[in-house]
Amino acid sequence: MSDDVYFDWVQRCAALLHEPLPVPPPPAPRRAAEPPPGAPLCLILSPHPDDECVTGLLPLRLRREAGWRVVNLAVTLGSAKARQAERAAELQAACAQLGFELDLPSEASPEAALARALAQHAPQMVLMPHALDAQPTHRRVQQWGTAAIEAAGRPIEAVYTEFWSTLLEPNLLVMGDVASTADLVRALACHVGEVTRNPYHQRLPAGMADALRRGGELVQGPGSEPPRGDFATLYQRRRFDGRQWQAPEPGRVWALEQAW
Repeated sequence: MSDDVYFDWVQRCAALLHEPLPVPPPPAPRRAAEPPPGAPLCLILSPHPDDECVTGLLPLRLRREAGWRVVNLAVTLGSAKARQAERAAELQAACAQLGFELDLPSEASPEAALARALAQHAPQMVLMPHALDAQPTHRRVQQWGTAAIEAAGRPIEAVYTEFWSTLLEPNLLVMGDVASTADLVRALACHVGEVTRNPYHQRLPAGMADALRRGGELVQGPGSEPPRGDFATLYQRRRFDGRQWQAPEPGRVWALEQAW
C-alpha cells in the first residue's frame, strides 16, 4: 500500500480488469418463470453475437420482472465465415444464460430475415442500434430495422441502443443491480472467441457505471442528482404508430424494484 489513497484505489480497479474469470462460464441457475400465453414480446436485432449482452439490461429486466418474452434475432454471425458456426454455438449458450429465445435466420438476406421476424414474432418492442453507432454493421441494422418497422404498418416501439458511440439524446435510463449486471457479464463470457480477443465482459460493469453517470443528467436534466445505484444502461425510445414516427418519449428512469 502506498500513502496515496487515490493511487491505491485506481490500482485496485485496474487489478479487477485483469482478474481471471471462467471462460466459458458455468451454467447459471434458472431465475425467471416462463412467460404467460400472450405475453408482450421484445425483439432484439443483434448486429453480431454478443450485442444481446452488452445492450441487454432492458430486455433482461422485462423478461424477469415484467413477464415479457424476449427473442434475439441474430442478424449476422460476424464477417469471419470460418467462425460463424462457433459463434452460433456461443450465442445459444449466452441466450440460455439470460432466458432469451434465439432466432437464427435462414434467409439469404438480412432484410428478408427482419421482415419475416417482425411478421412471425409480432413484437411490441424492437431493440436495435442507433443511427450513429460507429460500426458499419450496426448502422446497417438500424436502417434495415427502421425499414422493416415501417413496412410492417402497425404500432411498434423502437428502442435504440448504444455501444460503439453514445446516444445523442437518450430518454430511458434502466438501472441494474449487482445480480443483473453479473448475469450480463456471465452471458457475455459465453462468447469465448470475442472476449479472448477483447475482454468486453470484464469492462462491461465500468461502461454501465459510466452510463449511470451520463444518464443521471441526460435523461433527468442538467444538474440532476443521479439515481442511487451502481450500474445502468441508456436507451432512446421512439414509437411508430403504424403510419409515422412520433416525437421521442419523455425522459424516464426505470429504477430498481419498480414496475415497468
